[in-house]
Amino acid sequence: MDLGLIFTGGGMRIADLVTLARQAESAGFDSCFVTEAWRSPWVPLTAVAAATTRMRLGPYVINAYGRSPLVAGMTAIDFNEFSNGRLVLGVGGGNRIINEVWQGVPHARVLTKMGEYVELLRRMAHTRLGETLAYTGQVHRMQWSPAVDPGDRPYPIVLAAVFPSMLGIAARVADGIGGGATLSVEYVRDVLRPRVARDAAAASRPMPRFHAVGLLALDPDRERARQAARAAIAHFYAPLPHPYYDYTLREQGFSAAADACLELVPAGRVAEALAAIPDELIDRLTIAGTFDDCVARLRAYAGVVDELLLLNVMPPTSVSVVAGYHALMQLPRHLASRA
Repeated sequence: MDLGLIFTGGGMRIADLVTLARQAESAGFDSCFVTEAWRSPWVPLTAVAAATTRMRLGPYVINAYGRSPLVAGMTAIDFNEFSNGRLVLGVGGGNRIINEVWQGVPHARVLTKMGEYVELLRRMAHTRLGETLAYTGQVHRMQWSPAVDPGDRPYPIVLAAVFPSMLGIAARVADGIGGGATLSVEYVRDVLRPRVARDAAAASRPMPRFHAVGLLALDPDRERARQAARAAIAHFYAPLPHPYYDYTLREQGFSAAADACLELVPAGRVAEALAAIPDELIDRLTIAGTFDDCVARLRAYAGVVDELLLLNVMPPTSVSVVAGYHALMQLPRHLASRA
């Protein structure tokens, strides 16, 4: 199992992110991703690419409704060249609130759009100088000849998917599944991976790589870490109930906690919402506790996901954002030494 870090960019300067990326590469992490949440990912990623040499890098994930396939594809080709072929391109369809309320873009024909979008990005990555890409779909069409050769190291594409219908699209067109956070080992192993394997086999394609995000709360005080993990779960319900996380909680048997968060968090009753999140949810859906607790949880994902991206959800220390990652940087070597 590869181990990566994922950053939202919130409360963090680009210089901090670059420092942490350098430390992560030295520590043995395999990848570094930046979400399209509080920042556009491309400028921070370019700074990270200039400061590192080995780690795979990418956005996790760019919103397909926010940029055309042409703009997304050209940006990906440029970044892949700059990073010396290290790009892993994460894409997703967002949701109705992000697209319609935040952007004013119709959230329409999502499955058809995402299948065509990924196909176009794949074709752009393989269209060499002097060739022409001609494509006509139900949502997208393109007639394009590159002025810059994309090179012979095309980027893989990871499609964010957890709903069954989108998993089917990802299995047919993407190189990887972006499973997101709040996924237990059992749910990935017993539900998601078998479903993707069936869809990929039906399309005569190899099994895509499975990427997941681990909500990581590491602290010498076990209860403080677990409370930080609870707060991260509650955050998914404000300022909007994110449909992906609401769905995964309910799918894995935590409907009561989802109902409580749905009612209490938007009303500002956060303490009550945290109290409604049971220990079992924290045990199964997060990686929270002391260093040894977190190592044990990480080892449980080995062989189940192909790559686990750690999202640090502990509040920043009073010293600096960077200082809050010190213990986390010890994880790759510690896992390798006890493999």
